[in-house]
Amino acid sequence: MQNKVRVIFNYLKYRNTTRFKSVKAVRSHQKRGLRKLLRHLKSKSPYYKNYLKNGGFQSLPIMEKQTMMEHFDELVCVAITKEEAFRMAIDSEKSRDFSGRMKGMTVGLSSGTSNHRGLFLASRKEADIWTGTILGRVLPKISGHQEIAFFLRANSTLYENVRTKKIGFIYYDIYQPMREHIRTLNETQPNVLIAPPSVLMILADAVASGDLKVKLDKVVSVAEVLEDKDRDYFKEQFSRDVIFQVYQCTEGFLGYTCEYGTLHLNEDIVMIEEEPIDDHRFIPIITDFTRRSQPIVRYRLNDVLVHKSTACPCGTPFMALEKIEGREDDVFLFEGKGGGDVKLFPDIIRRGILYVAGIRNYQVIQTDKNNVTLLLEYDSNMDINEIQKSLTEEFHRVFEQFQIVAPRLSFGDYIHRIDKKMKRVIHL
Repeated sequence: MQNKVRVIFNYLKYRNTTRFKSVKAVRSHQKRGLRKLLRHLKSKSPYYKNYLKNGGFQSLPIMEKQTMMEHFDELVCVAITKEEAFRMAIDSEKSRDFSGRMKGMTVGLSSGTSNHRGLFLASRKEADIWTGTILGRVLPKISGHQEIAFFLRANSTLYENVRTKKIGFIYYDIYQPMREHIRTLNETQPNVLIAPPSVLMILADAVASGDLKVKLDKVVSVAEVLEDKDRDYFKEQFSRDVIFQVYQCTEGFLGYTCEYGTLHLNEDIVMIEEEPIDDHRFIPIITDFTRRSQPIVRYRLNDVLVHKSTACPCGTPFMALEKIEGREDDVFLFEGKGGGDVKLFPDIIRRGILYVAGIRNYQVIQTDKNNVTLLLEYDSNMDINEIQKSLTEEFHRVFEQFQIVAPRLSFGDYIHRIDKKMKRVIHL
């Protein structure tokens, strides 16, 4: 059962993101959290206990999803095996009933965008902390009744914890027909909408056509990369100055958008080690101070994050990001004219699309160094041949700029799907 006092305590604790007056204060907080976490790992995690016998934090290995799944049984700090957890998570997915617990633990399944199945465990205490933190960061000012409409592939007791006397919460299963969801939204009139960009796109189109009529105080993008073009369209259709983001994955609640529209990392919850890519981009390696059942320690994500070059006026010392650019494995790789390989980051690919008018939706897929496929949905009044010609010219400019041996470009129709995570730029 949810501990309301614990939820409220964490809501009050985490809603004020300026309680740390400097980066130095954040680092001191992280050191204290790290000491407590290491004591816990020494006594509870057989996997980490071996590493900590003769060393400290830096002696711990860099963790990735595949390694975590291989060592799941000895890594977690509760008496649940990987086999048991997978069985329960898969049964929940098949039945679409996500209300169950195993030995008091919430168990969830994630395929993410890397096609490797992952598990997450959360105790009741961890769920309460998560609930309070989410409310504190996503709904920092609760006045009156809040009605939240929440779209995601799978529900969870973790998400259901958000429901309180002041907060209504309706989970919308994206595997059910969207026309039924639109009808329910019109009936219930939520003031907060939380959904992946792939779902927000359909709902924004429904607003544009007049099928959906809601007055929203807040729109929150989750689970997928929010691209600039999509964000601007959502602002227009939902009449909002800011589209907020929750940066969250199986490994934790990592970031949030402030009132000024800047994405900040939750450095009071997670410590970030940076694996640099270039002067602006980096891969985050995270350590979560709040997770005890399933430790997330020096966990290397597959995301490419971009530092914000200017200070955010909101006043928090937490790290500010320009954007989440995409996945590391979605960086395109081509043959260079001078030999060797040339990398193109997703942003460069996106810009080639944005410079061409008339494109509503798209995916760019690289199957190998010599072949790139562009799947397009375009405005009905546009000439597809002209669009394809313009795109070919833009991409060849890029290839020339970066001295790339031009691959073959082919075109196809874009099909919008919400049962899988939306990715615009895909490297197979």
